[in-house]
Amino acid sequence: MYTAQGFEYDYAGVIFGPDLVWRSGHWVSRPEFSYDTPVKRGSEQQFDAAVRNTYKVLLTRGMLGATVYSTDPETQQLLESLIPTRTALTPP
Repeated sequence: MYTAQGFEYDYAGVIFGPDLVWRSGHWVSRPEFSYDTPVKRGSEQQFDAAVRNTYKVLLTRGMLGATVYSTDPETQQLLESLIPTRTALTPP
């Protein structure tokens, strides 16, 4: 469910649901897990384009940053791999 489309915040939080997951090196859209009835009425290609666009819009609402989480473990693992691990700064 998305309710912040069109608004901008300092920071955004985006939760990837089971409607878009990472499998075998690519994104897989799964309309059977979507609650967005108007979007589900289209073809699989239309759903794929719409769900990707929805997440793209939500991911770009945070002007300073975004926290991203996935309810799917494999997708969450991908998301974590995209963000470098913070290391403690040591004084010179």
